[in-house]
Amino acid sequence: MKFDRENLGTALEMLHCMLAEGSIARKDHPKEFLRYDQEAEVREALEFCAEKHNLLVCRYNDALYLSPGVQNRVFGLSNAEIRSSLGRGFNNPGMYTVFFIIHVLITEFYHESAYDAYVEKVTKANLLAAVEKKMQAMGALQDLEKTGEEYQFNFKVIYDLWSSLPAVEFKKDDPDEKKQWGVSSKVTLINETIAFLEKNQLAKEHDDAVYLTPRCKAIIREVYSNREVQDAITLFIDGLGHQGGDGDA
Repeated sequence: MKFDRENLGTALEMLHCMLAEGSIARKDHPKEFLRYDQEAEVREALEFCAEKHNLLVCRYNDALYLSPGVQNRVFGLSNAEIRSSLGRGFNNPGMYTVFFIIHVLITEFYHESAYDAYVEKVTKANLLAAVEKKMQAMGALQDLEKTGEEYQFNFKVIYDLWSSLPAVEFKKDDPDEKKQWGVSSKVTLINETIAFLEKNQLAKEHDDAVYLTPRCKAIIREVYSNREVQDAITLFIDGLGHQGGDGDA
């Protein structure tokens, strides 16, 4: 694929800006953004360059963001880096449970394949209740291990960990095996998940409620419009606890 030299240069400048600053906004780069809007070749060149780095260009209103593609080992986080970011004591079951909570949070903001969020915020109490409801529905599935294999997501270890946690806090005389997971309760695990999202500029917490950042909304919008991105897990989790949602199990 050949691009005009000037258009390719603009696209590379925009890509460099997003890599360096995390985003490119119209208010800060009006000239480049105008060319992006008006020149189809600039958009194609930017998407082509990003694709070569296994990156997705995501837009929300007047800003562009980058998101690592599936299994991006350069710009994405490894499991070890994610566990480290979550905090001391997190192991794979804890990390997978955080992923599950994030999926649930997304389904609270978005209706199935809806393009835009339909609520402004989700309270932590409502998030906890939603996770609890979906965990119970998941535990009622006839063969949870088989379901996990189908979606390549270990639902059983997630359910087992969540079910072992108290709602609020462990008691002092509880076994050390539970305490070493890096979480002391379901509420704490919810808080750790929100903190992880804040650390990665995907959400903000205010007055015990969670708000998605523009960057997060841009990424989710790209996921729903890009069929190469696997969102089957989110759709499955969204169906948990709904009438008829577990009928395929």
